[in-house]
Amino acid sequence: MNDAILPADCLDDLHDPRLKRLLDYWRGRCADAAMPARTGVDPLDFRYILGYVTLVEVELTPRRYRFKLDGSILAMLSGMDYTGRYLDQLGLPDYIDFVAASYDRVVDRLQPYAYRKHGAFDTKSFDEETLILPLGRDGRVEHLMVAVIPGDLAPEPGKVVI
Repeated sequence: MNDAILPADCLDDLHDPRLKRLLDYWRGRCADAAMPARTGVDPLDFRYILGYVTLVEVELTPRRYRFKLDGSILAMLSGMDYTGRYLDQLGLPDYIDFVAASYDRVVDRLQPYAYRKHGAFDTKSFDEETLILPLGRDGRVEHLMVAVIPGDLAPEPGKVVI
């Protein structure tokens, strides 16, 4: 596991209702397994958050993370589409260490993880609430479904999220 210091797990105290809804969806898809398979989730079921979701492929030997699909809103906000790239190719060493540690935590524990992070990595500032959900089978994480809600994009009070 990576040595980066991770924020406390806020899985049971998510602020953003879209993240709560996605977590409930994921839990409903688990059935009796530790996690659903990638084929067990349908992106059409979570259209309300899809632009904020990234699908990450987990390669185990050696462990590497490849972005299979980067959410369109996340790509627009960061100015970079990660689709098809490996995490270790992004050129932001502090950010890479932090993200790899959070992904490692989910892969090693076979459990979701959520955090709120406000601060800076390398030359970029971050304010976000993040939910990382494992997808796989036979006790092995094959993909991560990562939903990131930037701090300044929380839904308006009273707004209905569909």
